[in-house]
Amino acid sequence: MGRSKKQEKDLKIKRKQRRVLKRLFRYSRPDWLLITFGTILLLGAALCKGFLGGFRIGIFSVCVSRLNIRLRTKLFKSYLRQEIGFFDTNESGKLLSRLNHDTQIMSSTVANNIPQCIGAFVKFVGTFIMMIKLSFHLTIACLIGAPLILIVTRISGNAHGRISEKVQDLSADASEIAEETIQTIRTVRSFGNEDGELKRFAGILKQAYKASLVQAALSAAQKWFVELAQLGMSVVMLSYGAHLVRNNRIAGPDLLAFVIYQLTLGSILTDISQIYTALMTAAGASQSVFDYLDRKSTQRPNGTLQPAEFRGEIEFNDVSLFYPARPDEIALQNVTFKIEQGQTCAFVGPSGSGKSSCINLLERFYDPSSGTILIDGREIHDYDHKYLHQKIAMVGQEPILFNRTIKENIAYAIDDDGDDDDDDTSIRHETTIMQAAEQANAHGFVTDFVNGYNTICGQRGGHLSGGQKQRISIARAIIRQPTILLLDEATSALDPVNERLIHDALFYNKERQEQRTVLISAHRLSTIERCDKIFVIHKGQLIEQGTHEELMDNGNGLYRELVRRQNMDIDCN
Repeated sequence: MGRSKKQEKDLKIKRKQRRVLKRLFRYSRPDWLLITFGTILLLGAALCKGFLGGFRIGIFSVCVSRLNIRLRTKLFKSYLRQEIGFFDTNESGKLLSRLNHDTQIMSSTVANNIPQCIGAFVKFVGTFIMMIKLSFHLTIACLIGAPLILIVTRISGNAHGRISEKVQDLSADASEIAEETIQTIRTVRSFGNEDGELKRFAGILKQAYKASLVQAALSAAQKWFVELAQLGMSVVMLSYGAHLVRNNRIAGPDLLAFVIYQLTLGSILTDISQIYTALMTAAGASQSVFDYLDRKSTQRPNGTLQPAEFRGEIEFNDVSLFYPARPDEIALQNVTFKIEQGQTCAFVGPSGSGKSSCINLLERFYDPSSGTILIDGREIHDYDHKYLHQKIAMVGQEPILFNRTIKENIAYAIDDDGDDDDDDTSIRHETTIMQAAEQANAHGFVTDFVNGYNTICGQRGGHLSGGQKQRISIARAIIRQPTILLLDEATSALDPVNERLIHDALFYNKERQEQRTVLISAHRLSTIERCDKIFVIHKGQLIEQGTHEELMDNGNGLYRELVRRQNMDIDCN
């Protein structure tokens, strides 16, 4: 088919364009090297931009992680340095919320906003200089509303900080409820109160949600005001700019350039406002964290005394104690007694009389409110902390085991700076662990487990019975061969046979008795009849002391009455 005239004309035009391009390429041939270099340079710049952008993100991600690790480590270190009374008055759930949640908010907010803040500052300075260069008078007109924006931003930021602190406190309360419920789930389940705990938890979260709504409304109001102020500044600037153009004090193109810079400046001010608000939110979250970081323990500092000989003589001189959590109730009042080296002594009395308080003071969980406690003639706070707790071991009323193996729980008390991977050290540890377990009458039931000493105890020892936990705790206490052994109802979960076996092996063994001072707090009085000395405590006061026979000879004594009541209970059973 023949081509139409239009098609032939288009074809000629295309051929002509190709000839022109070929001639153009021939003329540019001497510059091919430069063009190639420029192309490669542009490609390299694009690649570098992508790489540097990713590198920047990676750098600040690392900064967030490092800052979070430092904050959490320092806060945890501060927790560990606090006195026991601090943990009596601060819920563990709140402390954990500060450690995990608040530090994360602090580190991420600060690290993520620092680069934005630097970028905004650089752009602000550059834009401001260009605006002044174009027109000083217009620049002044634009900045009339800036102080008002800064004032509103500051007020809003401070309000954000206060609300953020409230939200974090409520989140900590919710964490405390959740932790307490999970830890006591058996009690919750036994009373069928799952819905009640859920209601408490949801109630706290609802309060946090309402506070967050206020925070969101505040953010919206702040943004609305900033944009309205920027709009007003633009109107003022355009009106004044038109006046300057009419009077030939500024050229039209310069006014157009100034408008572009002014819009850029408004965007920068918005960014700065948002950054400040975010930083104030982080400040609200960080207030409690820094309060804990700056807090100093109220307990008297530990001494440095580490004598080569530690005999285990104990003396209380007019000791009184008020617990920090109950400052209006006296736990001990003017208690005075002396225990000689190697003696096995017992504290007896009604529940809440102050028996455990004496043991808590010897562990230096608390300092006496008045009076002095001497060990080998030196005040207890004169001794080095680690040294003292190498010489004193305790098994409490509710023995706590870690979620580790039985072997690891018993070996927790071993202070060995050597290489644990060494075969000789490992064998020596295992032998020591088994010997301690045998003394605590635990070796038998441990070897009955499928995994033996590698059996996991569960959280707080939840996989074991009460008696098994107590025996493992006793093994952990005696493995380092303490000079002073404190037992606070440590065998209350054992049957009488196992309890007597442990007492015979540990406390009434003459060979070991010469090496160890033992203090027992007990309700089962039949187990302490052979003690060298018995201290009877009632309502925080030491009212009787002596051997079992001496106290039984006191016809009107409390000890005799307690023994009589227990014997009556046994007869009734």
